[in-house]
Amino acid sequence: MNPIEQNADLLHLFNPDGVRLANETVRPVFPDLVDKLASDIYGYAYRRPGIDLKTRHLVTLGVISAMGGCENQLRFQLGAALHLGISVEQIREVFIQVQVFAGNARAFNAAAIFKSVADEFQNNE
Repeated sequence: MNPIEQNADLLHLFNPDGVRLANETVRPVFPDLVDKLASDIYGYAYRRPGIDLKTRHLVTLGVISAMGGCENQLRFQLGAALHLGISVEQIREVFIQVQVFAGNARAFNAAAIFKSVADEFQNNE
C-alpha cells in the first residue's frame, strides 16, 4: 500500500476522487515524489494535534497563495477547502491577509483561481 492509499481517509475529505487522481495521473510519472508528498502532507502535517483541520487548511491556503508559482497546488487546495466545508467568506478573509502581508498581485491571482474553482465546484454540486 502506498502513502496515498495509507492516507486515503484524509485525502478523500479533500477530494472524493483524490486517491484515484493521484494514483493515475501524478504517481506513474514520479512515484517517489508523490509518495513523499503524500506522507508529509496527509500522514504528518494534517494529522498533527494543536489546531483543527479547517484552521490548518486556511493556513495552507494563505501560505500557498503568498508563495505564488503554485497555481496547480492552489487550485487543488481551494477545491479541498470547499469540500471541507470552509466558507467562501473565510477564504476571502485569507486573501485579505495575503494582500496585506504578501501583496496585491498574490491576492489577486489567488482570487482569480478561486473564482474558477468555486464556479466548477458549484457546477458539480
